[in-house]
Amino acid sequence: MLKLAVNFVSLCLKALYGLCRLFPVRNRLVCISRQSDTPPLDFQLIADYCRNRTPPLDVVILAKQLHNPLSYLPEIVRQVFYIATSKAVVLDSYCIVVSLLGSTIKTPVIQIWHALGNMKKFGYTALDEASGEGRSPKLARLMHMHEGYDAIAISSLDFREDFAAGFNADPAIIFEAPLPRVDLLLDSHRRARARELFREAHAQLQDKQVIAYCPTFRRTRDSGTSHAMESLMGAVDFNRYALVYKPHPVSTLAIDDPRVITASASDPDPLLIADYVISDYSTIIYEAGLLGVPVFLYAYDWETYREKRGLNIDIAREVPTLFTNDAVAILAAIERDEFDHDAYQQFTARNITLPTHGTCTEYLCERIITFAESSCRP
Repeated sequence: MLKLAVNFVSLCLKALYGLCRLFPVRNRLVCISRQSDTPPLDFQLIADYCRNRTPPLDVVILAKQLHNPLSYLPEIVRQVFYIATSKAVVLDSYCIVVSLLGSTIKTPVIQIWHALGNMKKFGYTALDEASGEGRSPKLARLMHMHEGYDAIAISSLDFREDFAAGFNADPAIIFEAPLPRVDLLLDSHRRARARELFREAHAQLQDKQVIAYCPTFRRTRDSGTSHAMESLMGAVDFNRYALVYKPHPVSTLAIDDPRVITASASDPDPLLIADYVISDYSTIIYEAGLLGVPVFLYAYDWETYREKRGLNIDIAREVPTLFTNDAVAILAAIERDEFDHDAYQQFTARNITLPTHGTCTEYLCERIITFAESSCRP
């Protein structure tokens, strides 16, 4: 029954795509994301660059999370129209329409993913419905998950094989190009301004040092999560430190403690104002590395998480920092400033290869535009 339903949806999408192809192809890119309901920063930077270059190229950003299949239908129609009438398609996550249309799409599709560096298994390397963290193998193949890409951008070719396996793609279509937001992380003036704005918005920061807590997304919440959060709150000396929580864009985890500042969408990125970062299995540790901010890994559910999800790296051994389930040990390391900056800088450089000329935004955009102008599917 499910197979029949998917086949029916695919036929409807192809019919709709055929109708939309009757409209002229515009001089534009369409960027599609399921990561949030607001335009992702990387897509905003791509749009700004393309519109201001010579000659200019228009960019349409379609950003919407799939909260409800029925309410998502109008978005699917919009996606089909813009895919059919744009010179190229750029994705930062799995797109149902692209995967089901597959080779029907006549313009190139470029996947830039949404994370820097290499960390967790994903896609076809994380198919395990029983764990609660992975997808159903049967459903993934039925939905042609991550099929239809002409090119895939990653931040370092050192992990090309890992990403090829995750996307079930030919390694030959993978190229090296860090995400545009790297440019903003490296902008010292923007960082100083972010600190100023954040402190103006949150008077309770005063002159305290800022610890940013940035955990990864978990599909299922472990029974120990609440205890782990209580342990972290109990370990922080709030007279000396301000704790800012940065939720994952699709996470529902909330920290209900008045002493904790939860960063909102309107706030500057907490990484830009952080003096220390506490994370776990998130690629945000690479972004912190670019900023030179000390990183500590609070792996309170390591034993269960590594069984459920799995990682591409041996995080406990390869990341040169404290890896522990003990929140008190992390705060003690922060207070003693126990962090090897040189080792961490080398680790970050292995995962994010900066372009030798120009900005990350320019380099990625020009690669995308090359595909848009010279590539067309038969």
